[in-house]
Amino acid sequence: MFTVTASRRSDSMEARDVNRHSWNRQADRYQKQANFSFDYVDYGTMEAKTEKDFNLIGDVKGKKVLDLGCGGGNNSIALAKQGAIVTGVDISEAQINHAKRNAEREGVEVNFIVSSMEDFTVDENEYDVVISMAALGYIENIEPVFQKISYTLKDRGIFVYSPPNALYSCIVARYLFDDPAENHSYFYTGPQKWKWEDEDEFEFYSYCRPISDYLNILIDSGFYIKRILELREIHESIETKEDEFKALYPSVLVIKAIKVDLE
Repeated sequence: MFTVTASRRSDSMEARDVNRHSWNRQADRYQKQANFSFDYVDYGTMEAKTEKDFNLIGDVKGKKVLDLGCGGGNNSIALAKQGAIVTGVDISEAQINHAKRNAEREGVEVNFIVSSMEDFTVDENEYDVVISMAALGYIENIEPVFQKISYTLKDRGIFVYSPPNALYSCIVARYLFDDPAENHSYFYTGPQKWKWEDEDEFEFYSYCRPISDYLNILIDSGFYIKRILELREIHESIETKEDEFKALYPSVLVIKAIKVDLE
């Protein structure tokens, strides 16, 4: 459960620093609460179908994979177990520390790096696969990030990511959470400031944008869209209104894109 406060003006660097600080404080609680698998890739929630159901990424044995916004490294570790050469990047030092411990416990090697997506440096045609699960919503300007991903992917490289589903976000903003009226609109583009729990003393910035923005910027960055999934979270029992909404509306959006070298 989280609370949202509209905030149209935010300096991107300040918001980035706020998110880094907040994830450092959130990391221990998040890792304890989340029921991650370290054997297969999830798309940002363990309450919906996963990579083992859809096989969007495919065979990664011997391939170089970049995991942007890797958090505690569960997806990076799962791909390393399948034989991939994985680099995981996250803005939070605390999350990366969890990721390193998780990888050691699971018996795999992953190159984990503390960095924002915006600041992370890549080489041209370096990776076969890039993934980013439930992380792009924290990025104010996704266009240079998508361009960077296109630059570092090999021709026909795969990009699989799960951005926020604006449809679900605007519905719960209006009918479930006590959010400002501007967040009720599907077409609202801009920042919002929120807390993971109402009693928290730290907060996060995330950014709203229609699904079409995620798709069109992707296309303009040199990708064609291979597949789009709208996943329904599955709960054994409906215990809260939020569970009910997640059963009714697609809270998770997953996109698979292929880099196309037109030159």
